[in-house]
Amino acid sequence: MRRSLVAAALVLVACGPGPEAAGPGVDLTLVASAGLLDVISAFQVSLVANGSALDCVTVQKSCVKDQVDASRFVTVKDGSGKSGRAVVVPIALTAGTPNTQDASLRDVPPGKNFALVVEALSKDSPPRLSGSACNYVKEIVPGNNATVFSKIELLSPAAACDPRL
Repeated sequence: MRRSLVAAALVLVACGPGPEAAGPGVDLTLVASAGLLDVISAFQVSLVANGSALDCVTVQKSCVKDQVDASRFVTVKDGSGKSGRAVVVPIALTAGTPNTQDASLRDVPPGKNFALVVEALSKDSPPRLSGSACNYVKEIVPGNNATVFSKIELLSPAAACDPRL
C-alpha cells in the first residue's frame, strides 16, 4: 500500500501543476487590413514593460526590437505553451469586413504599464516589417483580463528591418 501511495505521488508531481496554477492570460483579437493578406506570413506578438514610455505611433513605423532594450521584453507563452520574448502566431484570419484572428498569450506575469506590440512579418526572406499595431495595457491581473483589439496597419513600403526577436 505504501509503495502505491509513493508511486501515485510521483506520478502527480511529474504531471506538473494543474491549469489553475498557470499565470494570467491575455486574449487578442487581431484586425488586419485587406492589403496585408497578400504580403504577410505571420504575426509576432510581444509585451514590453514600461509601456507608457513608448510612443506607439513611432513604434509602429519600425521594428520594436530596434527601439527598446531587450531587457524590457516580457517572456510570454503562446496558446501551445511555447515561450519567448515574443511569440509568432501563424495566419488564420477569418475573412470578413474587417479580417480578424483570435490569439492569446499565456502565463503572463501580473503587473502594470505594458505595451502590447503586434508586428506583421512579410513573406520575404529574411522577413521585413509589413505592418504593426501597438496597444497600451494598464494592468495584467491574475485570472482573466480584457481582450485587446489590435488593428494592424499596412506599412507601404515595408520597413527595411527584420522584426524577429
